[in-house]
Amino acid sequence: MTFDQLNEANEIILQEGPFAKALAALGILGATLGGPGEVQAKTPTPITQAIKQDQSYYDYIAPSEGKGKDGRPGYAYKDHKGYLTVGVGHLVLRNDKVLQQVAGRDYNNVIRGRTPLSNSQMEQLFNIDVKAKIASAKRKLPAFDSYPQYLRNAIVDGFFRGDLSGSKNTLGLMNRGEWKEAAKEYLNHAGYKKSKQDETGVAGRMERNAAAFGLYGGGSTSQQQPIRTDFYTVQSGDTLSKISKATGKSIRELMTKNRITNPDKISVGQRLSI
Repeated sequence: MTFDQLNEANEIILQEGPFAKALAALGILGATLGGPGEVQAKTPTPITQAIKQDQSYYDYIAPSEGKGKDGRPGYAYKDHKGYLTVGVGHLVLRNDKVLQQVAGRDYNNVIRGRTPLSNSQMEQLFNIDVKAKIASAKRKLPAFDSYPQYLRNAIVDGFFRGDLSGSKNTLGLMNRGEWKEAAKEYLNHAGYKKSKQDETGVAGRMERNAAAFGLYGGGSTSQQQPIRTDFYTVQSGDTLSKISKATGKSIRELMTKNRITNPDKISVGQRLSI
C-alpha cells in the first residue's frame, strides 16, 4: 500500500460499522450501539470481513495515520492533540535523532512543514517506530511471538496509539488468556469514550483492535475460527513459570513436551512447543 492510497483506505477502515458489528457478534459490545455507528446484532458483519488474517503492520496501521498537513502525506502536521507529527503517526521529539537519520539534511525543512518525506522515507520511519513498539509489546506480553499476525497487528496498533501500553488491566487479562474480557476492558478507555462522544475515527480504530482480541478469545462465526499457533519463542527475562502462566500450559507439560530436564535452564530465542 502506498501513501497515495491512504486517504481512501482511511475512510473504510475507520468507519465504526463493520467492527462494531463484529464486536456485537462476539458479545463484546451490546446489541445496539448509539450514534453514527449504530448497528443491530441481528445482522452482524462476518468477522472475516472486519479482521484480515495476514496484513503487515504497515498495511494495518498506516491507513489510520499519516494524512499529513492539509491531507498531503509526508508533510509535518499537528495531530488532534496539537503535537507535531510526520509520516505514519511519528511524534516529532525535540532534536529527533530518528527523524534526523531518515530525513538527513532536509530535517529542518521537514519539521517546519516546508519539505515532505518521500514514501520510502515514511515507510522507513514507520518501520523504526514499529520495531520499538513490538519490543514494548514483547516485554508486556511474553507470548507475543506465538500469536497469529492479525492479533499482533492489533496489539502493536494499541501500543502505537498508546491506549494499550499503559493499560495494566487489559494487559493482565491478555496474559491470563482472558481475551474477550480484555477486549471489553480495552474499550473501557477514556480515549475510546471521548471519541464516541466527539465522533472521531479513534473509536472505530479501537473497535477494530478489540474485535481482533475477541476473535482470538474464542468468539467465532460460521465463517471464522480463531487461529492459534503451537509454539512460543523464549524472550529475555522469561522463566518457565512465566511462560506457563502466559500460555496456560503447566510447567510439567512444557518440560515434557520440550524435553527440558532443568526448568531453570531455558535460552533466549529457544522455540518451545506449547
